[in-house]
Amino acid sequence: MDFLTQLSHSTTQATPLLLLLATGLILMLLDVFKVKAALPWVTATGLIISSVLAYTMGSPESDVIFSGMIESGGIAPTVHILLCLSGLLTLFFLTDYLNRQEKPIYDIYALLIFAIIGMILMANANDLIITFIGLETMSICLYIFAAVFKKDARSNESGLKYFLLGSFASAFLLFGISLIYGIGASTNLNELSVNGALFQSNELIFYTAVGLILIGFLFKISAFPFHNWTPDVYEGTPTPLAGFMATGSKMAAFIALGVIIQKLDLIQYDKIVTILAVSSLFTMVYGNIVAAQQNNVKRMLAYSSIAHSGYVMLGLLAGAIGFTAVIFYMFIYTLMNLGAFGMVGMAEREYEDTSMENWRGLGLKAPYFAGILSIFLFSLAGIPPLAGFMAKYQIFITAIRENMVFLAVVGILASVIGAYYYIRLIVIMFFGKDEQPNLNTVYNGVPIAGTVILVLLILLLGVFPNLVLDPIDTVTRMAGSIPKNLSVVP
Repeated sequence: MDFLTQLSHSTTQATPLLLLLATGLILMLLDVFKVKAALPWVTATGLIISSVLAYTMGSPESDVIFSGMIESGGIAPTVHILLCLSGLLTLFFLTDYLNRQEKPIYDIYALLIFAIIGMILMANANDLIITFIGLETMSICLYIFAAVFKKDARSNESGLKYFLLGSFASAFLLFGISLIYGIGASTNLNELSVNGALFQSNELIFYTAVGLILIGFLFKISAFPFHNWTPDVYEGTPTPLAGFMATGSKMAAFIALGVIIQKLDLIQYDKIVTILAVSSLFTMVYGNIVAAQQNNVKRMLAYSSIAHSGYVMLGLLAGAIGFTAVIFYMFIYTLMNLGAFGMVGMAEREYEDTSMENWRGLGLKAPYFAGILSIFLFSLAGIPPLAGFMAKYQIFITAIRENMVFLAVVGILASVIGAYYYIRLIVIMFFGKDEQPNLNTVYNGVPIAGTVILVLLILLLGVFPNLVLDPIDTVTRMAGSIPKNLSVVP
């Protein structure tokens, strides 16, 4: 196959991604020509069409494009759809939130698209260079999200913290990639996968390189000990965008890290497994214990997101069989967390409204609102029959099958602590003494529609998880991620 034929094939296969790029450019032009009202609708249309194209053009068989740089088959179409869905669900809450804050920032929509492009590149990368390019594309957009309210001190603080710490983490990642290239003579994951002998003959450099790469990824997924930025950044970020940062970016980072672990077979190295296991252990325990002490809803959800990262790391430690559980968990987590952050944004008038004291009696003033938020909180806590329970079940049962009983038991016990602080907020809303909390209780139809869709999905997938598990299991199996005699689907 000559160069032009390869380029034509690659371009065709990359159509869903190129459509997102075109959508972002169109949004920038519409902003310049003051066509403001159309921006959310153009964004949503681009995400939907791109998802449909990814579904129709994707192949369950593993396939790579652009000289092996990007995965276009296997799990890639599924990941593309899930990341587009996270952006689409964010839109339900974003426009209404910005309008109520009287800060209609129109650049947000193009940045949202470009962030999703970065996430897709990072998650579907078959080359460490593309992983880094995707990571930086995503990160730059997220830095802007954190500091988007330029005249607000908290927003500036969160943006500066995220930018400085994120830049250091990216530098560690890039240094690790350069060391991998030095000993493996390539950055392509398929080529590196057959270079195990080179890694073993350069053990010190190899472990140093993997350690640096892990630092970059552990920062992005808010894992211990690189988690401290999370509550401050989420607290200063516009609430729906904080939900997007806590879900879409983590999903992309976890999938990218999972692909690297599998392609380089890092699970065979005991020292690397030990590092990930210790990080997972402390992430689960620390995240839940500190979240239980919070009196601010956004900071509680931020520390909660740290704890959830610890659970998902158990799936990564399970190797190929745990990858389906990781993708499924991140999808369910996206639904739950976008719903929780979105509803906090719906009630919020200003930053101080996220203090739990202001939520006392909300269940009496707005019972339907508090009831729906309670569903998201119960699901995050892992209460059956909601989808959050099935997501945790898949992670823990996979860990137990892979003889990580101690970590699974710690995760289950940590989840009990998690149930406490989620239910604590529910108790404050329904049994608080103040019957007139000073929160917004007049809601727009669009975010209400978003909450209804999310609740229905959480209820449906809690009862019928195989609606999502089976397709994910199929594509991971056909892509070669899971041995044929293993499955996480019950």
